[in-house]
Amino acid sequence: MARFLLMTPGPTVVDPDVLLEMARPTMNHVSPEFDELHRETLGLLGRVFGTGGRVILFPGSGTAAMELAVRSVVGPGDRVLVLRAGVFGDYLAEAARSVGARVDVARVEPGKGFTASMLEEYLSGASYSAVLFQHVDTSTSVANPVAELARVARRHGARVVVDGVASIGGMEMRMDEWGVDVCFTGSQKALSTPPGLAIVAFREGFEPRRDTSTLFFNVEKLLAEMESTRNYYLTPAVNLVYGLNRSLKRMIEGEGLGERYRRHRVMAEAVQAAVEALGLQLVAEKPFRARTVTAVYLPRGIEWPRLYTEARRRGVELAGGLGELKGRIFRIGHMGETTVNDIAATIAVLERVLARLGYSVKLGKGLEAMQQVLDSHGY
Repeated sequence: MARFLLMTPGPTVVDPDVLLEMARPTMNHVSPEFDELHRETLGLLGRVFGTGGRVILFPGSGTAAMELAVRSVVGPGDRVLVLRAGVFGDYLAEAARSVGARVDVARVEPGKGFTASMLEEYLSGASYSAVLFQHVDTSTSVANPVAELARVARRHGARVVVDGVASIGGMEMRMDEWGVDVCFTGSQKALSTPPGLAIVAFREGFEPRRDTSTLFFNVEKLLAEMESTRNYYLTPAVNLVYGLNRSLKRMIEGEGLGERYRRHRVMAEAVQAAVEALGLQLVAEKPFRARTVTAVYLPRGIEWPRLYTEARRRGVELAGGLGELKGRIFRIGHMGETTVNDIAATIAVLERVLARLGYSVKLGKGLEAMQQVLDSHGY
C-alpha cells in the first residue's frame, strides 16, 4: 500500500508498538491472564475519563457505546433535552427516541456551541430528566464547555450524558469533578487504537438504569463481566484490548496526560492559524473550537472531490463534510498519535493542492503561521 498520512477525524494513526501488541497470540478471554489485563485496561480508562466509577469496554463502534450510554440513563416516557451542535446530536436524539423517551432538540447554527446561559434558559422553561450533548462534534469541529453545561444541568436535577467520541484521550475530561454521569467513546480516535471497541464510563457513585429489553446492551450483565471476564456475557475483542492497553500506557505513563492535552491544544492552534493565514474560513467559532479536529469551508470554486483526490495523490488523507455541510467543507483530524511534523506536512500539501486547483495562495504562508504558533509554545 502507498504511504498515507491519515489526517481524518477517525480512524487515526496507530503507533507501530500498538499494532505489534495486537499481533500477539490470542488468549482465552476467560483466562486469569486476560482477566488481569482487562481489569488493568479498565483502570487506565478510568484515569483518562477522570472517574473512579465503573467502565464498560465491549466490542462495537462509538454508536454502540452511545446506545448503551443512553439506555443506562433514559427510559420510556422520560423527557430529555439534546443539545445539537452538529450531525452527531441527531444520533443522540435517535438513541433516546429508540427507548421511548420524549426528546426535545435544541439547535444552533453550524460553528456555534452551547453556553451555560443558553442551557439555563432551556431548563428554566421545562423539566428534563437528562441532558445529552457532544463534547466535540466532528461534523462541525465544535467543542462544548462540558464542565459549565454539566453544572447547570445538575442544578436543575437532570442527568448528564456526554458524547466523548472525538475528545477522550485528546481533551481533558473530569467526570467526577464536573458531574458528568455518563460519558462514552470509541477506540479509533484520540485513544489511538484501531476501530472496534466501544467504551462507556460512569461517574463514581452513579447507578445506571437496568434495561432488560435488550440482549446486547444489558448493562447489569456487562458490568458483571467488567468485574471479571470469567463472568462471561459478550466475547471481548481480545487483541484489540491488547492494543488499547498498550496505547493507554503510552499516553499515561509515556507522554503523560497533561502533556498530551497540551500537545493537542498546540496542534489545533497551529492548524487553525495556518488555515486562516491562507484566507480560508473555519467552521467553528473561536470560543467553541475543538482541539482534535478542524473543519474548514471550501473556498469558492474548489470542489471537495477534487481537493480530496489531489491531497490523497500527494499522500494526505483528509475528510469531507457531513449532513448540512456535505460538499461545503473539509476536515483535518489532529488527534491521538498525530505529531507536529504530520500537521506541517498536511499544511504544505494543502497549500500546493489549493494552488493547483486555482485558488490564489502564496506558498509557505500557512506554514509560516503554523511555525510561529509551534515556536511560541516551544515545539
